[in-house]
Amino acid sequence: MTTDIAEAVEYSIAEDAKLERIIFHIVSPNLETPMILMEVETPEDYSKFFIDRLKETLKGTTYIFRNDSWVNNQIKDALQSPHAFVDTSERLAQKFQELFKSDKRLIPGALMLLQIKNGAKTYGAIVKYDDMSVISYTTKPLKNGKTKPILNQFLNNFVQDKKAIQKSVLFDIKCPQQSIICTDRSGSKGDITEKLKDYLEADRLFTTTLLTERLIAALEETARANPELLPPEIKKKIKGKIKQAVKDIVEFDPENPDQVLTAAFGDAHKEEKIRKSFTASLKKKKISNEKFAISKDAIKQSPRRVRQTNEGVKVIYKNDDINKNIFFSEDGGKKVIKIVTDHYVLDDDTDE
Repeated sequence: MTTDIAEAVEYSIAEDAKLERIIFHIVSPNLETPMILMEVETPEDYSKFFIDRLKETLKGTTYIFRNDSWVNNQIKDALQSPHAFVDTSERLAQKFQELFKSDKRLIPGALMLLQIKNGAKTYGAIVKYDDMSVISYTTKPLKNGKTKPILNQFLNNFVQDKKAIQKSVLFDIKCPQQSIICTDRSGSKGDITEKLKDYLEADRLFTTTLLTERLIAALEETARANPELLPPEIKKKIKGKIKQAVKDIVEFDPENPDQVLTAAFGDAHKEEKIRKSFTASLKKKKISNEKFAISKDAIKQSPRRVRQTNEGVKVIYKNDDINKNIFFSEDGGKKVIKIVTDHYVLDDDTDE
């Protein structure tokens, strides 16, 4: 399946989603092979904790497994029998352990394989959880009426801090060959690292060129849906304004869209209707969670421009025509358009 025809799976995790299975193994640069652990016997006891962590993954980037991806094949094998789930987790941990040989940024932690029941769907997740040192405390009342704090330091732990999740991959268990959602704290501009891409044998679903084109289309769609909210000086040159707004940002983050919205729509970006319309358009174009670098190649300036008078006269021209075949000027506050040509190629009635 190629990325230009692949479909993005709609991912969501409901409040009543349940953690059905979880197993994890210890991976570390200090180990030759992973420390293999048994499956957690009562995953339901920790359901809310891990479900809440996985909801952060929903904000990740859409990828797709390559043909014959080893990890994808392992995921399919995990469905064959209850025991295959355990075997698969061990093989995934072994392959991940090999990354420590070439990626010095990795720190010790746990590689998890989880299975989540979400309504009629079943999701799977691969999560690299970093070890983080935390200090817990309890209190002890003393006879003199004072309360004594008792501190304990723990290294092997799973904490709520989303930064503890170094890498995560969420997939629909019934169709992992379609798009998957990935996060990688070591990545940049929404991308995961090359090491993780090689581990998964996966590529980003949408190219930066396509993402940029869809962002421009979403902004134009938002403008068309809310013409009454746009100032006249912006509305009359909206296409050019939008392209310039996108060109001026280095990357787009759907969680922080103010810069591009302000540049495109001016003060109108504060209007709740415009913001909701833009969010809906991003979702419709399946890029509502996509953080990406802007592709300059996608911002093509049209070879032709158009000016339309208040009376409905429309002039379409190329920049090269200005002051050669067409002249724009002002006379006493009036706009003057002068066109010089050898002959008319069209002089007919029109239904427009």
